[in-house]
Amino acid sequence: MLQDELNGLSKKIAGFREPADASEEQWNNFTAKTTVALMAGGESSRYAAVLNGQQVNKNAHQLPNGDTMIEMAIRLYRDAGIKKFVALVYHNAHSIEERLGDGSGLGVKIVYSHDPQKPVGKGGAVHNALVNGSIPADHNLIVVNPDDVILDFPTLARFIGSAHIEGVKKNMLATAVLAPGQAYASTGMMVVDNQVIDTQMYPHIPVPAHVGITIFSPKIYPRFKELFPLSEKNDFEQVLFPILAKEKKLWSVGLTKGTWIAVNDLKSYKQLIEALPPKLQN
Repeated sequence: MLQDELNGLSKKIAGFREPADASEEQWNNFTAKTTVALMAGGESSRYAAVLNGQQVNKNAHQLPNGDTMIEMAIRLYRDAGIKKFVALVYHNAHSIEERLGDGSGLGVKIVYSHDPQKPVGKGGAVHNALVNGSIPADHNLIVVNPDDVILDFPTLARFIGSAHIEGVKKNMLATAVLAPGQAYASTGMMVVDNQVIDTQMYPHIPVPAHVGITIFSPKIYPRFKELFPLSEKNDFEQVLFPILAKEKKLWSVGLTKGTWIAVNDLKSYKQLIEALPPKLQN
């Protein structure tokens, strides 16, 4: 009964359809004018149990198969034809730079934007990179959290890029990439007049969740300068998304394929390790 009710609620909360694949001309135009921003500045205190004292950013932490989360993310977009990257760094930035260099080893170009003196959050990091020229003013921007790992979806970049191209035609300014719903890590209960009438372990809660990937069009860049002063720490999901939703300028695409693992602690790290191939594949 409980899951039946949740399934009915799902239809009311979100209805996803897959985007039409962009034409080759559309895709080539998109990739030529797109930069991927790799969010790699956070301290990640919950991941400390995995690092065990290593002075390394979690995104550059070498996994048992020789890979890193940040390189996994880069390859997803590189293999779709996107070759321009900016790493937005702060905590243990040296480990990101030492691991990636200029990107030539991966067949891409990587530049670095360091937070100014103190962490400024994701909104401020994008603002700062716009100011210092790391993000070209005429490029689309795909903001990626490398520790939000997407597995078993090799065509992810083209899938979400096609959705953004579709949204731009409807005058949208940004596209949020969402998981249609997730299992709730507890026992769900259905209650009528205080009596529990049904229970279910790990019920699927049908509320779409942002998977740490957002595509922005260049027209939105003035908003970053207006909303995210470099003297404060703010994330654009909290500040910008509600504004765009109210203005009806926020598009979305649902990940109806692949697996999303938010790697932020020892438990999720072990989940990632179990899902990885045994050896690094370049």
